[in-house]
Amino acid sequence: MTRTRIVAVLLATSALTLAACDSSGTEGNPTAAPAPSPTTTSSEAPPVDTTAAGPPPPTTAPDDPNTCAATELMLTAGQVEGAAGSTMIPLVFTNIGGRTCLLDGFPGVSYVAEEHGPEIGAPATRSGAGQGPVELTSNGKATAQVRAIQVANYPPELCDPTPVAGLRVFPPNAYASLFLPMPGTGCAKTAPEVTQLEVTSVVAGG
Repeated sequence: MTRTRIVAVLLATSALTLAACDSSGTEGNPTAAPAPSPTTTSSEAPPVDTTAAGPPPPTTAPDDPNTCAATELMLTAGQVEGAAGSTMIPLVFTNIGGRTCLLDGFPGVSYVAEEHGPEIGAPATRSGAGQGPVELTSNGKATAQVRAIQVANYPPELCDPTPVAGLRVFPPNAYASLFLPMPGTGCAKTAPEVTQLEVTSVVAGG
């Protein structure tokens, strides 16, 4: 083999070796494309606004089960007395039920045309302060004072004097009424200048 061919073979061998090395280096360190950012979806619901739209609805305390119901009471009039321009009528509540119960506060009082008839004029205004609860044992009594104004003292055009059969009385905190026969005259009209009835809070005794 001539020197020229030997040199050519050596050059060719060197070229193949270099090519193999370059190929190996490329395979060992491939250029990786950047991985796409994964798209994430949240399974969590958006936060709920718990702020109330307005104030909470008012709550009402339950009725006191110890309060005397109208059906547990008998209503009578005490000793009626006249005063200057008015009449004092004691309303006497007697416990005829089979349990001890309570009365606390002011009765509701109005004139009526008849026992189950319409009310006449304005109801009684409250006089004085509450005296606290009164405990009524069986046959126990409590009293509130009603002041009935002589309506003849008012100008007829303000009062419109009208006959009444008596008083419709709601015991304190009761939903039903009692009737007390008390014929007289009331004012059918209502006006700031006209007060026909006043009532005090109940107190023990009768």
